[in-house]
Amino acid sequence: MPIRLHLGLLFLINILFLLAGFMLGMSTHEALAPDLPAVLQDKFVRFILFGMLPAALGVLLAGVIFRFLITGLCPKCGGRAVYHASRYEKAAFGGRSKVPITYHCHQCGHVHRTNVFPTGPQL
Repeated sequence: MPIRLHLGLLFLINILFLLAGFMLGMSTHEALAPDLPAVLQDKFVRFILFGMLPAALGVLLAGVIFRFLITGLCPKCGGRAVYHASRYEKAAFGGRSKVPITYHCHQCGHVHRTNVFPTGPQL
């Protein structure tokens, strides 16, 4: 699939898997609530264990699916282009520079740089 479509679907699927993981975890808690010990009935523990943990696992699953199973299409040769997240690189004189999301082709070695920088503010 073209890189723009792949990138758009990646962001959409990440949000959907985040919400689905949270909802699935909380519904699991509701089904298991009568049998759970008192420690797991606390609101904070319930939120972390049955809400945030399944949501994080959903986002990780979406990342694995879109990184290894559903890949982008290289604009140069039409081969398989793999997603690499944005990051910071060391620049000259101890500074840091942002590197956008890139797609690396396994067949021709082409690196396609997008104009998307989803990393947080520079530290």
